[in-house]
Amino acid sequence: MHTLRLLAATAALGLLAGCAGGSPERTSAGTSSPRQSPTHPTTKTAGSASPSAAPSSTGPARCTTRDLRVSLTGGEGAAGSTYFDLNLTNISGHPCRTGGFGGVSLVGNGNGTQIGAPADRTQTEKVRAITLRPGGKATATLRETNAENYPPTRCRPAPAEGFRVYPPNETHAAYVAHGSTGCRNEKVHLLSLAPYQPVG
Repeated sequence: MHTLRLLAATAALGLLAGCAGGSPERTSAGTSSPRQSPTHPTTKTAGSASPSAAPSSTGPARCTTRDLRVSLTGGEGAAGSTYFDLNLTNISGHPCRTGGFGGVSLVGNGNGTQIGAPADRTQTEKVRAITLRPGGKATATLRETNAENYPPTRCRPAPAEGFRVYPPNETHAAYVAHGSTGCRNEKVHLLSLAPYQPVG
């Protein structure tokens, strides 16, 4: 009986030694995780960066001038000015992104020569990003002050044949026919443009 108790005690000590021996392996695995930690943060960083990176790689491309039909509607007069809706319609087969201002100027002389100063930007607090689906439209309010509001000696009037329109972030212009009178004096600013807003 005494022998059996001695064997049982020896076996129990062996089990305790085995458990104590397992703990360093887990600790060793735990201490190896700092060596792996550069991998984990890199993975997390890539994962957290991917949502912000995704729109540039998989989101809609920027609207180019050839993606858009530029048109002019409205033409309501008030207080010596005429107000138009300057419209951008996505005529491509894919969504594209735009927003902001672009550029507008009066042109003439039968060859697209710019007349006077380009449009001033107004209501900058309303700038927003816009995604245009195929057939989607954005519009901006274009104000044209009457050249007759200024003395001819200051204005130096000239016949204008239309508007040269640069969509936002584009260097290729579109042309919209519109007969009016411009001022050759670039210190006289006849045009102002609000930021584009989505329609519908």
